Amino acid sequence: MEHRYTERKQMAINVVVSCARFGLVRGRTVDIGCGGMFVETDCIVMPLNAPVTVSFDPSGAGGLACVQVKAMVVHQRAGGFGLMFDDLEPACRELLRGLLGNQVTTPVYAPAPRRVANG
Repeated sequence: MEHRYTERKQMAINVVVSCARFGLVRGRTVDIGCGGMFVETDCIVMPLNAPVTVSFDPSGAGGLACVQVKAMVVHQRAGGFGLMFDDLEPACRELLRGLLGNQVTTPVYAPAPRRVANG
């Protein structure tokens, strides 16, 4: 079951993830949203809850328009790991929305409403 609070869009962008334990790790996004991304890597297992910084060029052209985002590792599997962004700056959030086609940040998963017992 997914517990994302924003939708993701499949998109392949080269990224560099900086982690205190592993240094710099090169990878490629599988999907990205305003709340996080999944990064595909070769044989790297990131520790859960590790704080990281992700650097990438949102245009995908490898230009100088590099964005840095603070994130946390929230899940992992063979070949990659999922990241949740941490306190995006407004300019970065707008850049991501533009990249994703002005995606509205509506929840993909929301808990079922509670039922109140009568009497």
